[in-house]
Amino acid sequence: MIKKIRGFTILELLVVLAVLGVFTAIAYPNISSWITDREVKKEVYETVTFIKERKAEVTSGKYGMTQIVLKPNLEVYTMSPQNFFNTYQNISSSSSYKTNKQCDYAWRQSGFSRNSSLETLSFPINVSEVQVYPNGAHNPSATYLCITKDASIKFMQLRKTDRDPDTNQNVDMFVFCSNSNTTQSTCKFDANYDFMYKLNIDNFQNIKVYKKNKKKNSWIKIDG
Repeated sequence: MIKKIRGFTILELLVVLAVLGVFTAIAYPNISSWITDREVKKEVYETVTFIKERKAEVTSGKYGMTQIVLKPNLEVYTMSPQNFFNTYQNISSSSSYKTNKQCDYAWRQSGFSRNSSLETLSFPINVSEVQVYPNGAHNPSATYLCITKDASIKFMQLRKTDRDPDTNQNVDMFVFCSNSNTTQSTCKFDANYDFMYKLNIDNFQNIKVYKKNKKKNSWIKIDG
């Protein structure tokens, strides 16, 4: 006896397609949000790694001081151990940078030079997956990190700082937003969007990572 092979009826196929359509409509927004959040988070942790690498170079003695200018087109400046000693530690030095324990940017002190070989990270506006803050649409236009072994040097001019809730100390801030729902102008520390992250960085370059809870309009620490 030949067994008949029964195929799908048109009605059954339509039911399957309808079920798939409903599933897609429900699942797609969640999948899309997960992908967007992952893209932003990836840039956040690449920046954390980048800062730690620059800190390790100073700690090892390769440089006396490194300055990182965190902005869309990131910049790195380095100072040799000898130049750092001459400016900040030499007994005969009368440098105001030594007296005030500060480093500068626009009028950068002698001995600092731009090190483009270390500028392996950037967030080009409308090209990168993220917007970052500070940027050229705000004042200040960047976050400036002055990295030394003993964390004794601070940036001397206007800085965008945040209050660390754990230590109650002022720390440097750098914010990431998704390019999908923000612009250079709207990405800022007090905005309230999905897919926002914030780095709080102390003088020793200890980094805490926060994520914005849009429903509560608050920052939640997720690392550090």
